Parts: sequence; C-alpha cells; structure tokens
Amino acid sequence: MIAIVNVSTHDDMFGVNEYELRINQRVIARFEHVRQEGLTVCLQKAAKAAEKAKWEEAARMLEALTSNA
Repeated sequence: MIAIVNVSTHDDMFGVNEYELRINQRVIARFEHVRQEGLTVCLQKAAKAAEKAKWEEAARMLEALTSNA
C-alpha cells in the first residue's frame, strides 16, 4: 500500500502541513504541503521527496562501501 499521511500536529486547511510518504508501514520520505495547492501539487511533492530519499539512500550505501574498503 502506498499512503500519503498528514502527520501535522494541527489540522490547518490554509497553512503548511507535514506529510509522510509510506509504503506499507515504512516511511519513505517526509515533505510539507499546503492543502490549498491541491492534489496534483501534493502528488508532485511526494514524488520529489521519494526521488530525493532514493538518492540519499544510494549515497549512504556508496559511502558505507567506500569507507569499508
């Protein structure tokens, strides 16, 4: 299951909210979104956050491999 979950401590329709992008129960990334921007923008931000998380994970793995060599 892929889920975008509002994890803000408030429920603000007009301000910035914090979201988690999850695959099953694993949190893939976090990002901020203003609900007024709409679903399309939210999905674009989720995709961008997922891409960033993927490259950060790749960089961590590469660093681990090169530091152990």
